[in-house]
Amino acid sequence: MSAMATYIAEADSYAGFSSTGKYFGYFGLVAGAVGMTGWAAIHGQIPGLEPAEPGDQLLITAMMWIGGGLAAIMAVAALGSLILSSKSRGTVVVDDLGVTRQIGEQSRMLRWVEIDGFVGTPIQGGVTLIPREGRRTIVIPRFLDDYRGCIAEITARGVGSLPASRPKRRQAWRQALLTYVGILTFLFANNTRETHAMRLVGLLGFAGYSVWLMVFEDLDLEDHGLIRWVSAVLLVAMLAWLLWHLIHTW
Repeated sequence: MSAMATYIAEADSYAGFSSTGKYFGYFGLVAGAVGMTGWAAIHGQIPGLEPAEPGDQLLITAMMWIGGGLAAIMAVAALGSLILSSKSRGTVVVDDLGVTRQIGEQSRMLRWVEIDGFVGTPIQGGVTLIPREGRRTIVIPRFLDDYRGCIAEITARGVGSLPASRPKRRQAWRQALLTYVGILTFLFANNTRETHAMRLVGLLGFAGYSVWLMVFEDLDLEDHGLIRWVSAVLLVAMLAWLLWHLIHTW
């Protein structure tokens, strides 16, 4: 009979009722309200609150820029907390065949013969199993109910630690090329000094790049939920901006 052990991720502190992400969100809402109040006052949108004195104008301007800046920073921090939380959910099953990572309905398995080793993941903790071929990694989160036992069982199967830079070299050239193509096509489409034909080519190129990222790019299992959704929203917003800008500057 094959031996099998299941490890369950405990509640993390990134998201939930008493999380740091929640307080980032609350602080961001307050800062955003202050920034919006300053913007509305400067543009005369709030009756009775139209600064006339230089000191009052400076205060309102500071409210707009500082409040808006803090709101943006807190939004990024809250999103980062949610992303880290999404990477810490689910279960890890270790058996005679290999290691299986399950998050909701999504699962991914690496057989022992496919695993090259593991590297540490310092931001959210835990380790990442690196395959010998391909990019389908598996993250072992540190919030498992028996994290040390899980790692000990994996290392007992002959899986050892890899240099931290090794998996990065495998992916760096591909990610750099994709990023370069995306930035280049966006700049071509957005540049009003380019010809109409070149801007259309840039728009189509960026659209193709966006479809590739949303549909064909192989994200980590932990990234298929929130990260894929946020990326899709951002790419659609950028495409909408390019199309609007192209129409109004034709």
